[in-house]
Amino acid sequence: MSSTATTATARGSTPAGAAPRRPGLVLFMVCVAIFMLMLDAMVVSAALADIRADFDASIDGLQWVVDAYSIPLAGVLLTFATLGDRYGRKRIHTVGMAVFTASSLAMTMAGSIVQLDVLRVVQGIGAAMLFATALPLLAAAFPEAGARAKAIGVYGAVMASATVLGPVVGGALVTQFGWRSIFLINVPIGIAMVVLAARKMPETESAQSHRADWLGSLLLTGGLVAAVFAMTRSHALGWTSGTVITLIVAGVLLLAAFLFWQTRASHPLFDISMAKKPGFTGTAIVSAAHMATLMASSTYLALFLLGQGYTPLEMGLRLMPISACAMVAAAVTPILAKRVPFGIGLTVTMAVVTVGMWLLGNYGHDDSWTHFLPGMIVGGLGIGALTSMNQAASLTFASQENAGMSSATFATLRQVGMAMGIAALGAMFTHVATDKAESGLAAVPGIGTVPQDLQGQFVDLVGSGAGHEVVEAVPSQFADAVPALTRVADSASIDALNSVANLGTIIGAVSVVIAATAFAIDRRRVSRRQSQPTAP
Repeated sequence: MSSTATTATARGSTPAGAAPRRPGLVLFMVCVAIFMLMLDAMVVSAALADIRADFDASIDGLQWVVDAYSIPLAGVLLTFATLGDRYGRKRIHTVGMAVFTASSLAMTMAGSIVQLDVLRVVQGIGAAMLFATALPLLAAAFPEAGARAKAIGVYGAVMASATVLGPVVGGALVTQFGWRSIFLINVPIGIAMVVLAARKMPETESAQSHRADWLGSLLLTGGLVAAVFAMTRSHALGWTSGTVITLIVAGVLLLAAFLFWQTRASHPLFDISMAKKPGFTGTAIVSAAHMATLMASSTYLALFLLGQGYTPLEMGLRLMPISACAMVAAAVTPILAKRVPFGIGLTVTMAVVTVGMWLLGNYGHDDSWTHFLPGMIVGGLGIGALTSMNQAASLTFASQENAGMSSATFATLRQVGMAMGIAALGAMFTHVATDKAESGLAAVPGIGTVPQDLQGQFVDLVGSGAGHEVVEAVPSQFADAVPALTRVADSASIDALNSVANLGTIIGAVSVVIAATAFAIDRRRVSRRQSQPTAP
């Protein structure tokens, strides 16, 4: 054995080309980490009302409870992936879990909405470190293609289920123990994972020849943060506001500068040649599109159900079909579709997600929540299968030593797609709900006796997704108008939800066509290259 290999083995690293010890343990730790970080991305939706009551927080402060986590998660993912490739994925993973756990503990003691928002930023950074190292750790732990496919299937099922289980877990915890419990539950699990990773997780080979591209990291992180910030704030500020326009321009310029720098840097953060490989464009489109459609729309479906009078726990339970179907599809896809080319598989599964979006629409005034079951089942199956295939495809565009960069690229695209989808679908929901509430309110008999400020509050609350629960704030002297106001609020909310489903369906259909075209062009290019005679 060479001295290099002996040294690597002695310090717990894996010699080049050999599978690390305890692959099952690595899979377990990665899945626990991914479940925790994805759960915390969604779990706060059930706690916002209690947080607002405790801190007397404005809607902007509550918005930051969500945005302060998702923006760093999208903005620094590639940076930590590269650092993991260079300095070791175990090291970045362990530090990330420690940061995530410590910030969770600190949030249980937050004394103001500002403190909570700042700590969510820190938690998002820890989540980015965990996300950036997850797939590369699995790729190193399972070098054999069949075993890796099964491991990625488990990983995809965990990630897909955690995304939708958030409202269920959050609703149960908030109802029983208060909003601080949604962060406290992370602490004992996180401490156990830090100790386990430090003692038992094998280190992967690091690419010591790769130097950190700090300028590239700065340009990319700044551009993504600006762009995602613009998308997430456009719903509240409006697309034509100076802040949003400035952020969009800044994001475009910074990302353009990043791409230019990557063609000049001696050790680039992002390997531009990866984007030239067959299948990259189509995979990138699908990565963003499935998050921008069904996953983003589930936020507004949850909002609609809450507005219909369901408790947070009841709402979460009614969204369970998405999670259950996603878990099943993600687990069996690597087995059933192992011979299906990624280009075909990703296009078909994105089409299934789009059909699920379409089935969610056309909700009627006399329908119950069961109207959404077909769409949730079909869409959940599509999400699970797509997630599994997408994770596997992301590892084919780079060597194993650069797997972190490749997987983080697509993880970043998914986060950006989620933010863009929430912004676009949210703008549509608010626009339709507000317009319908205004026109419906004008037709209510005797509405002229209601003060204008109360009418404005009614319209604003309906536009924000309060549903017919908005009538609970109607003063007692206007009790006779409550039935009519309830009908107006319900009608506006239903029309708004249907418009979200329609827009999501359009986005999904367009993405299917573009992805299919990109994959077809790549296949023809590869076929043409293979048919060319080899020079003697």
